[in-house]
Amino acid sequence: MMKLSGVRFLIVAGLVLTGVVAAPAQAKKSAPVSFRKDIAPLIDRRCLPCHAEDNFNPSELSLDSYEKLMEGGKHGSPIVSGNSRESIIVKKTSSTPPFGDRMPLNPKWKIEAGSASWLTNTELRMLALWINQGARNN
Repeated sequence: MMKLSGVRFLIVAGLVLTGVVAAPAQAKKSAPVSFRKDIAPLIDRRCLPCHAEDNFNPSELSLDSYEKLMEGGKHGSPIVSGNSRESIIVKKTSSTPPFGDRMPLNPKWKIEAGSASWLTNTELRMLALWINQGARNN
């Protein structure tokens, strides 16, 4: 298990407390999130500009289909079904990714200018909830 630094622990704890990373028990009470209706369009909009099979990206992660998403890239599958807190895709879209750059990738000048476009809290919650509900191809 990875040890979190004090700052990272506080950020992760804050995400959990604010509901950005939904708890697995919460997932059972919520309406089901659909891969086809909710997650695939989000991936198409926010991830496929870089993570399409025909594009080169250092992670070798292709998100063109559910199967490709679950297969993963050079860091393994970005999804730990039933556990959003351990899923790389959630960690990489957080403000403090465990490695590399925060996703979706933004130019340095946009980040410095404060105009970077990250996933919204609603998008992050939906992604985490889908993972906690079992990350089904539904």
